[in-house]
Amino acid sequence: MRAQDRLAFGALAVTGAVGVATAWWLLPPDSAPVTGPLAIVLFSAATAIAELQPMQHRHGEPLPAALAVVGAAAILGMSPVAVAAIAGLGWLTARLFDRDLRHPVALLARVLGGAALSGLAAMGSTVVPATFVGQVTAGSVPAELPIGAAVMVAFAIIVGIPSAWAVAHLQGRWRFAGLRIREAVHETWMISLAVTSTAVLGALVHPVLRHWTLPTMLIPLLAARIGLDRYAVASRAYDQTIRAMSRLPEQLGSVDADHGVRVARLAHDVGLELGLDARTLADLEHAAHLHELGRVAIERDDTPVDGRSGLARAGASIIAEATSSLDRVSRIVSAHGEPALRHADDVRVPARIVAACCEIDRYAPNPSRAGQRDELLVRLVREIGDLEVVAALARVLNNRHVPH
Repeated sequence: MRAQDRLAFGALAVTGAVGVATAWWLLPPDSAPVTGPLAIVLFSAATAIAELQPMQHRHGEPLPAALAVVGAAAILGMSPVAVAAIAGLGWLTARLFDRDLRHPVALLARVLGGAALSGLAAMGSTVVPATFVGQVTAGSVPAELPIGAAVMVAFAIIVGIPSAWAVAHLQGRWRFAGLRIREAVHETWMISLAVTSTAVLGALVHPVLRHWTLPTMLIPLLAARIGLDRYAVASRAYDQTIRAMSRLPEQLGSVDADHGVRVARLAHDVGLELGLDARTLADLEHAAHLHELGRVAIERDDTPVDGRSGLARAGASIIAEATSSLDRVSRIVSAHGEPALRHADDVRVPARIVAACCEIDRYAPNPSRAGQRDELLVRLVREIGDLEVVAALARVLNNRHVPH
């Protein structure tokens, strides 16, 4: 994100969180909230444990499992100050334990998020004042749940937080905000649902179990984390296999070192600039990593190929032989050898992006020089025939090499 975008988004986030948090005082909860230093200490300790065991989705980025504890505190009616203290102290304790205080902005995000959740819970209780009460038995306190607060907190965790993350990573591409928000919510909804369910159940049984609620909340979070870790490891191994395959032409001396990595990064940015969906972006990156794989076929078979198009088809055949799960990737690699042709709709734009980014990396040693960059872009217009792709590539290169 550019500096001015970060500043604007940060100011908007702080203002919004403070504004929502004030709703707790304007709209006090009907039931008496959980209060007391001991409750804050115990909730903070549970939050710290959850912070030390973050959930990982398939791209390896941590998800806020501690929201289960913070969300439960908000549903129970704690004040914004208390919930913010729980979120902040939990994060700080976890970071002191693992000696990693490199990201102080995360502390501010936790504090503001906790305060906002408390205000949202108060708003939900006002809009939907109904309370679920469990079965009452002799000598026990019934389980209770403020339905409006639970629904509002659940919506914030499942939809609000992924949406905020997506907006924060738009990098100025506001015209695709709706697409990125939908993708972020779709990608994280199962994990967010697990976190939300834990928060709601914790708030429901807290009147019965009291402080024993917190250990029982951590058990399902740990189980979910173990399953997600296994999935993340398998996914990262898959990506590493792709990258290892992309380095085979480099080991043969056919292309420069890290050529595939550079092309993939540039292609990803161009794909974002054009608003490609997440699945297409993933296939685009894989194709960019593997677009030179045909050189391995030349070395293996000791058979010359017919120019760039023949090299692309040879690489596509290797990918197709390796696995059927990369069918679209193999077709993108095959099509990038003749980008000006009218290929199938699902591979035409990605193939042209790969071809253009490959040319830039190969024939523009110093893209920061505007003259060298513009000369090659003009040639790409003639060779690729797609003004939209070349214009997007030009904008990405200008953003990379022009200071903001």
